[in-house]
Amino acid sequence: MTERPDVSIVIAFHNERDSLPQLLDELKAALTDFPLTCETLLVDDASTDDGADMVERFAASHEGFRLLRLARRGGQTECYRSAFAAAHAPYIIRMDADLQDSPADLVKFVEPMREGADLVMGLRECRRHRRLLRLASAVYDIMIMLIFDTPLHSNSGSYVCFRTALVKDVPFRKNDHRYLPLIAMRRGEGHVREVLVRHRSRRYGESKYRPFKKLLLGLPEVIRFLFRLKRGYYDLVRTPSGSSARSIR
Repeated sequence: MTERPDVSIVIAFHNERDSLPQLLDELKAALTDFPLTCETLLVDDASTDDGADMVERFAASHEGFRLLRLARRGGQTECYRSAFAAAHAPYIIRMDADLQDSPADLVKFVEPMREGADLVMGLRECRRHRRLLRLASAVYDIMIMLIFDTPLHSNSGSYVCFRTALVKDVPFRKNDHRYLPLIAMRRGEGHVREVLVRHRSRRYGESKYRPFKKLLLGLPEVIRFLFRLKRGYYDLVRTPSGSSARSIR
C-alpha cells in the first residue's frame, strides 16, 4: 500500500489458530469493496500455536495486511501499544480475533468517521455472553455512568473506532486496554457516536477473562484506573495539529 490508509484495523490474538482462517476470510470479503482504504494489523501475543505463521503467510499474499509479533507475552494492552505505534491511519478500529465481532460490520463505522466522529462505539445487540459475564459488564457500565458524564450506553465494548491521535502514545498500565474509550474521552474527544453491531458466540477455545474474576477482582483495578484518570495521568500532550486530524473521504 503506497498511499496513507484512511483506517487501521487492529486485532490482537493469542492462540487463536482455529478462529483465524474464518476471521481472515471474512476480513478479506468485508474489505474487498470497502469504501475506505485500510491497513489491517494483526498482533500476535506470543502465541504457542501456529496461528502467527498462518497470518504471516496470508499477509504475504494479501496487500494491506501486516503481522506484528510480540517477543514475549504482554496481554492485549501490550498488543495495542505496539499496534497503535505502528498504525498509519487517522482512525483505528479495534476488534476481537475470536469471531465474536463480525468483519461485515466494519462498514457501519464508515459514516460516523466521515462525519468527523472522534469515538464510535459498537454496541452489541443480543449479547451471546453467559449471564454472569453480562452482569459483570452491566455493573461496570453502571459504575462508570455514576462517576462520569459519559454519553455512551456501554463503555466496555471491544468493537470500537477511535481517532488515532486520541490513543497514540498512551502511557499504558496493565490492562488499560479495557478502558480505552474512557481514556479517549478524557483526552479530548468531542464527537461520540454509537452503532449497533452483531454479537456472535465464541466457536473455539475459551475466554481468557473469567466472569468471576471480573466481578470480584476487577473492582480494585477499576478504582486504580479511575484514580489515574482523574489525576490526569492519561491527558493528551498537545502538539501542533497535523495530518493525523485530516478528514477521510
